[in-house]
Amino acid sequence: MAGLSILSSRPTLSRADLAFCNQSEIGSLDPAIASGSSEGRLLGSLFEGLTRANPDGGSPLPGVAEAWECSSDGLTWRFSLRPDARWSDGTPVTAEDFVFSWLRLLEPHTAARYAYLLWSIEGAQEYTTGGAGSPEGLAPEGMASDGDAPGGDPSERSPPGAESPENIAAEALRRQAVAIEATGLHELQLTLKRPCPYLPQLASYHPLAPVQRACLERHGEDWIKPGKLVGNGAFVLAERRLRDRIRLVRNDFYWDAAKVALATVDIFSVEATTTQLNMYLTGLVDWMVKPPPALYDVLLNQPDAHTGPQLGTSFLRFNVRRPPLGERRVRRALALALDTESLARNIMRGGESPVDSLIPPGLPGYDPASMGPSDPEAARQLLTEAGFPGGNGLPVLELLYPHTAATADFCAAVAETWRRELGLSIRLVNQAFEVYLDSTISGRYDVSWGSWIGDYLDPSTFLEAFLSGSGNNRTGWADPVYDELVGRAAGLSDSAERATLYRQAEQRLLDDAPIAPLFQRRNIQLVSPRVQGFVDNLLDVHPLRDLAVSGPPP
Repeated sequence: MAGLSILSSRPTLSRADLAFCNQSEIGSLDPAIASGSSEGRLLGSLFEGLTRANPDGGSPLPGVAEAWECSSDGLTWRFSLRPDARWSDGTPVTAEDFVFSWLRLLEPHTAARYAYLLWSIEGAQEYTTGGAGSPEGLAPEGMASDGDAPGGDPSERSPPGAESPENIAAEALRRQAVAIEATGLHELQLTLKRPCPYLPQLASYHPLAPVQRACLERHGEDWIKPGKLVGNGAFVLAERRLRDRIRLVRNDFYWDAAKVALATVDIFSVEATTTQLNMYLTGLVDWMVKPPPALYDVLLNQPDAHTGPQLGTSFLRFNVRRPPLGERRVRRALALALDTESLARNIMRGGESPVDSLIPPGLPGYDPASMGPSDPEAARQLLTEAGFPGGNGLPVLELLYPHTAATADFCAAVAETWRRELGLSIRLVNQAFEVYLDSTISGRYDVSWGSWIGDYLDPSTFLEAFLSGSGNNRTGWADPVYDELVGRAAGLSDSAERATLYRQAEQRLLDDAPIAPLFQRRNIQLVSPRVQGFVDNLLDVHPLRDLAVSGPPP
């Protein structure tokens, strides 16, 4: 009753112009720390980077930067910031704000999961890692994230005596060596150690958004709270009610405020899909993500259903550190035994397309590699060659998955397929999402459910996840040749040459089979007809500054 009394004491908020269900509770409003799609839907409205997301999912649009150019060798980028860019307190946004924010992202003590996005910049990787490298300067253990996994504890990466005067001085020198420079009040220059042709795409991603130094220094850890947070996006944070909603209001100091149609936005934190659906059907919200799969047959035929392919893949992850999964032929047998077309069609039921690659189709300029079609006979032969004819001699394998209806049904079907086709015994292990993540990160599994969603339109967003040193490569698999191919591709500016090397790397990954690709993920959402400007796209980006509503809510 006390809880009800507290809730009832809150003043009632009037209905916002736009309201939507954002699934889980936001973890952090700090763009350097936050990860995951729930945070991403919000942070792009509170903060704006040098570029901003295109509402149709295409090439990024000018944000704080009104123009940019790259040298012929691909190693020097210059961004010209618009003079009318302002923070929500009315003060100017300058090039120094980006220098401060990007160094903060790279700083070891920030422990930012996406610090590696800037590692193409000269000196950036050395600053983050203290000089300890990873293959070709790409994502190291504990730094990257698939959008949900908790980041590494910086204290775990700090060597003994990390706070000694010598180490502090060495870190300061590494910071000074990072080639991010404000060459004028509104001019930012970056010097790279290798070309990064997709840098403008990265610049629209929320970890690279600027934060106001004065706000952080004034409020400390409280800087992200309502009434204190100073952003530079199209909206400002008006109110946050935990386990309820976040209220945004239009930022009158935003450089393009005249084109922002929405005055208020409510973002609800509701995990139960049936509750979200009820809120949508009764008009409390205008948009919901992922309605209940059990109702797809009814809901997806409605005119307000928005569905389309996503730049994401779901797969099974094999822990190669555990026998017998260290044997390549066993892993390939498990992968080839699965009829992914039947599984996607009959279990997922949302129009998901089976894939035999890590990178899904639809990425411009890239033709994915292939593991090959389903072949149970070849799978049985591989098991025999590995010394396990008919599955004899194989231990019971655990198949780990997070607690959702769709993954539970899918993994049960996978287990039945392996029993029927290969004679395996499978124990299904169902864990709460955070526990499941910790289990996969710690390697406490045999086979696990996995997914990867691309952050930008480039093969690197998928392939860097499986580098030997990547914190997202939770399989234990390592291949120096794969690392070398990905590293070489990252250093090329010619898109065709890059694609060729990336495809060779992907083929190596699929041939060795630390994963078994399942299906291309799909965007499935319900959007009220009153919402205007909502465009389905591969990246599933829908900037609030580009949305509008017509007429009152139902």
